[in-house]
Amino acid sequence: MHILYLHQYFCPPGGSGNNRSMELSQAWVAAGHQVTMLTSTAYFPDALKFAESHRTMHFAGIEVIALNVDYAHRMGFGQRVRAFLEFYRRAWTTGKRLPKPEIIYASSTPPTVGELGRRLSSRWKVPFVFETVDVWPDVPIGMGMLRNGLLRRWLDRRTNKIYAAAAAVVALSDGMKDQILRHGVPRNKVHVCYNGTNLEAFPFVARAVRAHTHVIYTGTVGRANGAGVIVQVCKRLQALGRDDIQFTILGGGNDLDNVQRLAAELLVTNLKFVQTVPKELVADFLASADIGVVTFAPFPVLEANSANKFYDYLASGLPVVINYQGWQARYLEEYACGLSSQMGDLEGMVDNILRLADDPQFRLEMGTRGRQLAAEKFDRVQIAADILALLQSVLDQAVSR
Repeated sequence: MHILYLHQYFCPPGGSGNNRSMELSQAWVAAGHQVTMLTSTAYFPDALKFAESHRTMHFAGIEVIALNVDYAHRMGFGQRVRAFLEFYRRAWTTGKRLPKPEIIYASSTPPTVGELGRRLSSRWKVPFVFETVDVWPDVPIGMGMLRNGLLRRWLDRRTNKIYAAAAAVVALSDGMKDQILRHGVPRNKVHVCYNGTNLEAFPFVARAVRAHTHVIYTGTVGRANGAGVIVQVCKRLQALGRDDIQFTILGGGNDLDNVQRLAAELLVTNLKFVQTVPKELVADFLASADIGVVTFAPFPVLEANSANKFYDYLASGLPVVINYQGWQARYLEEYACGLSSQMGDLEGMVDNILRLADDPQFRLEMGTRGRQLAAEKFDRVQIAADILALLQSVLDQAVSR
């Protein structure tokens, strides 16, 4: 099977983004299939950047056609939209000249990648599978970013057109599946394949009791992530005299400056910031931590998220604290591997941190069960196999027609 994988943010070795697309592609190549990745250089490490408009590279048997289109989460909204459209325009021009694949796997955010998959699918008369990393336009509407009624309806129609054209739709969480179903997509067309984690890259660590409890947040620090609440938690613990609980925010994004400014204004001394590091180094930071935190801004639509850090914390054996409800909270409760609070409940989050900080044995037991959850439900080896089986099923159905 020849798979054309469309993904604007492919992360090769040494990059600082989500390397799920790399790991899925590697698994498919190892299974004897051909994978062509059409992507941008947005998450390429500096050593792999180039000056020309595009370049073809190879990683572990994956053919990667990289377009020199810049993107960073720190960009303003208008700049990011222009980057989405620039990639779409150039990827369409490049993509339609490629050899015809047997099937297309289009991973979106942004939704322009889904439209690219739809158009190439129509051009070649081959099926495509649409993977939704964020559900559009539900997320920007739910966050109050899209207030224009005409634009909202237009985006809704465009997205529904992509859903209708796709042979199958992959949702990265149970919550996202529910959002997609509300678009009228048939239930048997939507498949949950989690973001997941690499169990080998994030080995389980049985942490020893230390004088300080280290709480870590990793990944994007954007408006949606609401990481400012971590500063508020730090301030509250500082007021309680709990200097034994130290926090680290590892990552960057368009809200990082605001979070750092808030920390300076509140004079917090129990929080440090670390710049984004290559994905391969994140496991070392998790191994030195005792609690992993996932936060999101208080918009209910974000409870469906499928943040990488959630899975990586579990794999590493960190008890997880989240400040929202939804499908992740249900897993944490079912497997007793973390604690959740209601959106906007600062004291509830503080209490959860204190409960874990004051009971090392409780943390260890939770971490052990979290690793079990990661192995049973979120192993990327199995996720890659599940998606490959879906692609094969879609292709078999298309051939039989």
